Amino acid sequence: MAIGSSYMQRTQTAGNRKTWTVSMWVKRCDVDTQQCLMSVEDGAAYVLWKFNASEYFEWRGETGAARFITNRVFRDCGAWYHIVVACDTTESVEADRFKIYINGVQETSFGTETYPTLNSDTYVNKSGGILRVGSDEVPGSYFNGNMSWVQLVDGTALDATSFGEVDSTSGIWKIKTSCYGTPGTNGFCLKMEDRTNLDLDTSSNAHTFTTTGTITPTTDNPSNNFCTMNSNVANRSGFTWVYGNNKVTTAGSAGSGSTMGIMGGKWYYEVYIDTLGNFYGGWQDLSNLEADVNEFVPRGAVCMNNTPDIYYNGSGSAVSTGYKGVSSVAASGYYGFAFDVPNLKCWWSENGQWYTANSGTASTLTRAEVTSNTSGFDCTTASTMSSSSIIGPFMGCSTSATTNSFNFGNGVFGTTALTGTTYTDDNDQGVFKYEPPDGFRALCTKNIKAYGG
Repeated sequence: MAIGSSYMQRTQTAGNRKTWTVSMWVKRCDVDTQQCLMSVEDGAAYVLWKFNASEYFEWRGETGAARFITNRVFRDCGAWYHIVVACDTTESVEADRFKIYINGVQETSFGTETYPTLNSDTYVNKSGGILRVGSDEVPGSYFNGNMSWVQLVDGTALDATSFGEVDSTSGIWKIKTSCYGTPGTNGFCLKMEDRTNLDLDTSSNAHTFTTTGTITPTTDNPSNNFCTMNSNVANRSGFTWVYGNNKVTTAGSAGSGSTMGIMGGKWYYEVYIDTLGNFYGGWQDLSNLEADVNEFVPRGAVCMNNTPDIYYNGSGSAVSTGYKGVSSVAASGYYGFAFDVPNLKCWWSENGQWYTANSGTASTLTRAEVTSNTSGFDCTTASTMSSSSIIGPFMGCSTSATTNSFNFGNGVFGTTALTGTTYTDDNDQGVFKYEPPDGFRALCTKNIKAYGG
């Protein structure tokens, strides 16, 4: 689920304040502000799990108590992090009283490293303490990103292997998709899988949580990571990112890439234009990610704009081809973007209608004609794209501000989840408003592993 300026909470009853474990899977969005993943508040005192404004992970106990700040930063917006914090103040050895694991590996290097005293009580599991997921104690400093499988185990200190494991094929740390069996008095398991009941506790306790604000459901999850726009690849001063980096506003001359790229296969994504402005959207050769970030069409990109003309950039300056990608572009419209990597051809659709790129007037195409590779725009004649390129989605803006909500198969535009008739790709992945052409797929790790080159 995408948190944004929202949170879930419940009031704790008396539990084990000395021994507990918290496990959560999180995917960051914007990275240059303090963002709290969880908190426990009791009057003037509080406990925080957070990424601080310097991008370190920090656990902060109540005033004068334990505090840990990592030496390494966490600024990857394209991946899920698994964070486990385990506490047992009854341990005689100081270093055994508090442990932090990131993606299955225990953190041992800290800029701040203050352990709890022997047999001390934390505010976790304190009667009357308010536990919040997605916010600090105010509440405020909300977590701007995605969360999944948030668990508290009351009364047991566990390592990361209770919640994750190494994939035997890829060697990647992956989630164990089952709730911990003995959660203890205050323990809970928020899978966040039920799109109509995101704060459902599926542990044996079935605690009731209250949600404040709008929490957005998404198909993006630790088992199948979906593409988003990339807040680390842009002229940051001109951009704002919300809802898991899938709603983006930019003003001024700037462009931004995405978190995933492909070297094979056929791919599809959708954009809802909230505010038209000077919109540019399409595909980019990701080898040029850092080149020309102040260009509204970065080097190696092919896109359509609000005219709607097709633009490209092969040498550091954007040029119009004089071709029309769709019949028109307007706010509140839905636009589809399809790319055939082996043939380096792309297509655009408007509210489900596909178009061929023609000079002067765009001509309609059927979905079947896109499937059969008819009349796609040849990217090799208009950009630096080649058979060795890594291709990914792109957006930009020249002057007037534009706001766009992206759906890479996540199943949501901004805060609006798709309902009614929806579509998956032919690998049964993603949730789309319009049916992708046959063979064109959602940008997610399961598809990229199978088809991404």
